[in-house]
Amino acid sequence: MRASSLVLASFLASAVASPATFTVTNADDSGAGSLRQAILDAEANPGLDTIAFNIPGAGVHTITPATQLPQISNPVVIDGYSQPGASPNTDPNGFNGTLLIEISGAASAENQNGLNIGAGGSTVRGLVINRFTGLSAGAGNAIFLFSGGGNSIEGNFLGTDPGGTIAQGNEDDAIILGSPNNVIGGTTPGARNVISAHGRAALFILTSGNVIQGNFIGTQRDGLSPLGNLQGLGSAGIGGANNNTIGGTAAGAANVIAFNAIRGYAGESAAGNGNAIRGNSIHDNGTLGIDLFEGAGPNFNDPLDADLGANNLQNFPIFKLVEHLGPTGAGSTRMVGKFNSAASTTFDLDFYSNPACSNFPREFVEGETWLGTSPVTTDGNGDAAFDVTLPVQTEAGARISATATDPDGNTSEFSQRIIFSISPASGPAAGGTAFTVSGTDFADPTTLVVGGTPVTGVTFTDDHTLNAVMPAFAPGTSHDVVATTPDGTTGTLVKGWVADFLDVPNSHQFYNFVTTLVSNGITAGVGGGLYGVDQGTKRQQMAVFLLKAKNGLCYVPPPCTGVFPDVPCSLVFAPWIEALAAAGITTGCGGGNFCPDNLVTRRQMAVFLLKTKYGSGFVPPACTGIFDDVPCPTGPAVDFIEQLFNEQITGGCSVTPPLYCPDGTSTRGQMAVFIVKTFNLQ
Repeated sequence: MRASSLVLASFLASAVASPATFTVTNADDSGAGSLRQAILDAEANPGLDTIAFNIPGAGVHTITPATQLPQISNPVVIDGYSQPGASPNTDPNGFNGTLLIEISGAASAENQNGLNIGAGGSTVRGLVINRFTGLSAGAGNAIFLFSGGGNSIEGNFLGTDPGGTIAQGNEDDAIILGSPNNVIGGTTPGARNVISAHGRAALFILTSGNVIQGNFIGTQRDGLSPLGNLQGLGSAGIGGANNNTIGGTAAGAANVIAFNAIRGYAGESAAGNGNAIRGNSIHDNGTLGIDLFEGAGPNFNDPLDADLGANNLQNFPIFKLVEHLGPTGAGSTRMVGKFNSAASTTFDLDFYSNPACSNFPREFVEGETWLGTSPVTTDGNGDAAFDVTLPVQTEAGARISATATDPDGNTSEFSQRIIFSISPASGPAAGGTAFTVSGTDFADPTTLVVGGTPVTGVTFTDDHTLNAVMPAFAPGTSHDVVATTPDGTTGTLVKGWVADFLDVPNSHQFYNFVTTLVSNGITAGVGGGLYGVDQGTKRQQMAVFLLKAKNGLCYVPPPCTGVFPDVPCSLVFAPWIEALAAAGITTGCGGGNFCPDNLVTRRQMAVFLLKTKYGSGFVPPACTGIFDDVPCPTGPAVDFIEQLFNEQITGGCSVTPPLYCPDGTSTRGQMAVFIVKTFNLQ
């Protein structure tokens, strides 16, 4: 009898602990059938439960928690694809799935996350999580994985609308990986996440053993169109962020990491090692595609790679020759170069191509298209030469880059030109300015040529520093700087030096902005060594400034068709004007005309800048009343003007009293400030 009772008790206990499915049947914040109640029910039932969805009605169902949803401490599968009509992605190159369950923080209190998960072995799939805010640490994120580990996050839209095309970012990160061994995405199309538009990073890695594959990070659902994040991925050493896998060379493993404002991947100085970053498509990020120190630019190589830091600050390869072999060469690409790192060690070199035309003259190269991989082994001095031909055809002039990954999984930054920057980057046209060249793999003697003129008296300081004195050049001109080492390795800093304009000496308030605009190829001045700093900006000039700053040097507007009667196609500015109108940034000056010679007012400039930056449909936040001469809410374009102020693009024309001078002319000097700040030109 006693034995029978024990058996019955054991049976009942196992029955209670068995996995269960709890179904969400409404979009209410709480109560029976709500997501909140389903989480509470799953928490009360041990075992791996499932939260499914069956909310009546067609279309997207939005759940808006007023307070933080319950913490998840027991393993659970939250399956948004269980909602009738939802479907996972099957497109290997995009995202053709349908997501119908949205968890939105749009009307929630601050300091919330979408989901807080402290249970290992949980899965979140098929959800849209957006617009959560928070000012305290660990808040304002879509998903916080804070303990447990071994979770899977797949097939979600994080930071977008349910359509996956409109930015609706969470204020902080998309996912904080505070637990180890999680899988974000995967190698199958259905596992892909779209992670974009976040105020900090798409993924912030604090732990080890995480696998991040197959995701679109910084793009829309097509993997091509921009939405961005402040930063793609970041890792820190707080929890020992070692041995994470980002991408890979297997089919479907690559992430797209693009259009992020500052970096694609960043390893803080205390970040761990063994973080392999391979095979991804990394492009169009603000500074570096891979940044192992969060510095102002690439880290220089050092002999035998003896320095320490994130991924041991692994050295990158240096190219000496790239040949783009066409059909006669079986459509292949040959890459010749050198590499120095730890002695007698075999490394994997991954090769990437980038479009031949760079968006801006001195942008650092990233890795848009993975071409393939090849091993290389260093000798006893840490040196290796490589001569690799891959059976992949690349366009003539394509910018080729490479990374090196050691046997422990430490991946380098992308290879760069050997000359990174010069300081100062501008000076008197008469010459005589002492300048310093920063770069990598210099040797004594390394020669310098500026604008075709050899620089005499170059002083070799070390393998990453040279000093010299600048020759004279015509006022208002920009010149390439070329460094060549004794073994014939060369590097070019395009438009690296600007000789001062006659009307913009280095004491001028707009000096740095004007030289930055010129060195980025946005303008060359008005001729005769003059920039025209105090001249008003014409509407036709504005069209070129805006479109070049937005789209880069490679952009060519479509041919003129004769949209505006006062803009004949014979006018050199005509294609730019029509492209600006086609983008919805302007409709002209009235009466069907554009008024190309009219001067741009500061009020008009606020609208032009922000619509160019964010798109014609951009609607700024409502005004609060910042400037005395732009009344809120009745002042024309007041919302745009205040947004320009809030983004620190302008401080107005007077501090006391606070004035913007909306009807004043936007001079070419002011335009330089507006353009450089709006589009973060370097």
